[in-house]
Amino acid sequence: MTRQVQAHHFCAHQNEEMRQCLIYDTPEANAKLIGLEYIISENLFLTLPDEEKPLWHSHLYEVKSGVLFMPRVPGPIERQDLEKVCKTYGKTIHFWQIDKGDNLPLGLPQLMMTLTRDGQLDDELARDVEKRFGVSFEKERAKRADMAGPTHGIHPLANGGGKGLITKLRELHCNRTDPSFASSQL
Repeated sequence: MTRQVQAHHFCAHQNEEMRQCLIYDTPEANAKLIGLEYIISENLFLTLPDEEKPLWHSHLYEVKSGVLFMPRVPGPIERQDLEKVCKTYGKTIHFWQIDKGDNLPLGLPQLMMTLTRDGQLDDELARDVEKRFGVSFEKERAKRADMAGPTHGIHPLANGGGKGLITKLRELHCNRTDPSFASSQL
């Protein structure tokens, strides 16, 4: 939550259970591709091993708070899709840390989480987005108050299990004749 960026998603539906999205820093033609997100249904999320679940976040707060919106999509179509997204989980990896001002995607890819409660969104960023897109998060929140989240509630291991997570690079011995090579790949 110490770093926040605008993330503009362009998604393809693999099927009813999964979407994959390319994430750009703006919706403009000169946008930088900064990451990707996999979005899965609650049913698929529940099949994940427990050690995988903290890498995924719920979309419930993003949708109900009004901060997740679809510019230029007619209201009824947006609502129909957001009612589905409200029940999903996402795994997001950013390759380009644009908030650091880098001209290239430098460093390790980072697992990114999302907003999960009030008070986390940077006020300046919120005002900028509302002004740029002519949207009111408060008005959207009121219109979405009746939307439901995952049937079983937000899983306790989702959203980082309530903890911050960091991506680390570690060096491994890569001698394929070494019997420990296979186990070191886990």
